[in-house]
Amino acid sequence: MTKRIRLYPLLVLVLASTAVCAPAVEDGAASATVSVDRADVGIDPKPDTATADWVEPYLPDLLVDTAFLGLKLWQWVGLFLLIFAGVVLDHFVRLLLRFVCVRVVKRQGIEADRKGIRRTVQPFGLLTGAIFWLLIVDFLGLDGRAFVIIEGAIQVFVVLAATLAAWRLTDLLGEVLAEKAKATQTKIDDVLLPLVRKTVKLFIAAVGFVYGAKSLNIDIWPLVASLGLGGVAFAFAAKDTVENFFGSVAVLLDRPFEVGDWVVIEDVEGTVEVIGFRSTRVRTFYNSLVSVPNANLVRAVVDNYGQRRYRRWKTMLGVQYDTPPDKLIAFTEGIRELVRTHPFTRKDYFQVYCNEFADFSLNILLYIFHEVPDWSTELRERERLFIDIVRLADQLGVQFAFPTQTIHLYKEEHRPHEAQHAAPAGDTDAQAGTAGVDVARKIIKDQPWQAKRPGPVTF
Repeated sequence: MTKRIRLYPLLVLVLASTAVCAPAVEDGAASATVSVDRADVGIDPKPDTATADWVEPYLPDLLVDTAFLGLKLWQWVGLFLLIFAGVVLDHFVRLLLRFVCVRVVKRQGIEADRKGIRRTVQPFGLLTGAIFWLLIVDFLGLDGRAFVIIEGAIQVFVVLAATLAAWRLTDLLGEVLAEKAKATQTKIDDVLLPLVRKTVKLFIAAVGFVYGAKSLNIDIWPLVASLGLGGVAFAFAAKDTVENFFGSVAVLLDRPFEVGDWVVIEDVEGTVEVIGFRSTRVRTFYNSLVSVPNANLVRAVVDNYGQRRYRRWKTMLGVQYDTPPDKLIAFTEGIRELVRTHPFTRKDYFQVYCNEFADFSLNILLYIFHEVPDWSTELRERERLFIDIVRLADQLGVQFAFPTQTIHLYKEEHRPHEAQHAAPAGDTDAQAGTAGVDVARKIIKDQPWQAKRPGPVTF
């Protein structure tokens, strides 16, 4: 369990360091401070003693005349009350923001994560308390180095609290938007949100660094200049990272695939799980995770099976050579009727014909398409059609062929040819086709998918 970093002890420690940095009290004097020109340390001059002029006449002599570590006793009491008021204000703001955030999140139709909301509003309470300290600290009548150190510590505390508040708020908004993105049809927002979230957090960290340095009166421009000189070397070192970043931008703009698509990228085949800054991670069908650098995607050929509307199935149905022609016609027409009526088959284009005289069978070409969302549903619908074709063949008396060898023993004498089938009449083929359709309709008449179209396969 990770420990939370508390900012109050940090501020109290810095405030206590005033005792070390403040000047010592001279003998025989009620209190003494060293006058420090605040303009020399980068802080605008303020009338720090104005408060003391109208407060001290109303205070007991003990609080006014007694000094400790460079500060009068009433100033120590005021400093304690100031910190206490800031802590009270901090907890009040947390409770208020927590209540507001829970209501706002619930209005969006999302289950509120109270622990996450509590963690998010924490730095906002700290920020409110710090701003309160920054506004009230002038009324303590501090002067000299003590005021410089205390106000500087509060400014640093404000920057830290504001940076942490923006960081936590970004996390909370990212989680809420991610939940809403799951409910949308498009998947581009699922990919774009993590990238935007990381970019915003990097920007927050940079702004916090700049203002933190300014609060400490650190001139960052020499540091920026030195970074500029070393930027060339860094650019060469980060060449691959930059290429991968622009590769991820190209993926987002061109959208060759989305999270969840079944893709083939060169020799990698699987389902896209994550599209990151540097690489795209693909879960293969043997459950390994392959990371493909985004720079490679700019030049690679991507075959996206996930964007298919139809899934083709081509096979040959072999029947015995002694199958009568009318049964062949009835069988092929019955298969066409099954294709026309099944729930997931494409109706505007399919091919079912006697296509080939093979070594041991008459082959019927079955060339169809399934309109299904995934491979599991495709396999289920193949099986459904396959079983109905077997039932159709059984009802029509059509026998499927299998590899056999038949040896005929006969005498060397010629016998006249005997026709096995009668010559077809004008309506023989039509009657055979009608018979096949009637049998196919009889097979599918009471099947449950006639009443309700089945959904995709679920596990």
